[in-house]
Amino acid sequence: MKKLQALSDLTEAFITADKDYNYQPQLTAKLDNHSGDFSEMTLLEIALWKTNRYPTITQDLLDDINYLRKSYSDKKARNLLRKLLDLKGFDLPMASTVLRFAVPDKLQIIDQRVYRFITPNEDCLNIPYNKDQKVELYFSYIERLNSICNDYDIPFSKADRILYQLDKILNKDIRLKTSA
Repeated sequence: MKKLQALSDLTEAFITADKDYNYQPQLTAKLDNHSGDFSEMTLLEIALWKTNRYPTITQDLLDDINYLRKSYSDKKARNLLRKLLDLKGFDLPMASTVLRFAVPDKLQIIDQRVYRFITPNEDCLNIPYNKDQKVELYFSYIERLNSICNDYDIPFSKADRILYQLDKILNKDIRLKTSA
């Protein structure tokens, strides 16, 4: 392993290292050039930069989210989920969270606790790698969640929260599985 003290020409090494640095280039440049006061958004961007989870949000994506909110359809929701799954730092739990807040009467968060509570015989961590399979898993989950809400008179818009809390209360002695 090379250490700083072992480098004979530090000037050239520093220039090369600076030139080769390519971590979240757009956000790094934005944060490096920030002027004025920090806002909540600035701190959130820094946190996402540090965890390497900053997604590039386009106006088209925002338009699609807002369009879904105004005019819901299953087809639009599926297409939007595919777009969200393409974003850096987004997998099914994060993408479903966006969808839940966009249209809570139609879509909910796919959460480990809720998933194991409503599908006790399935592995809540067995999320497929394939994007189309993720979309199908999510919408089957939504169908199951709808059915449970109808059977037990749970308001769908609160299903993720109610069932999450029930799992915490009723399954408090059962550890959540963690991925390997």
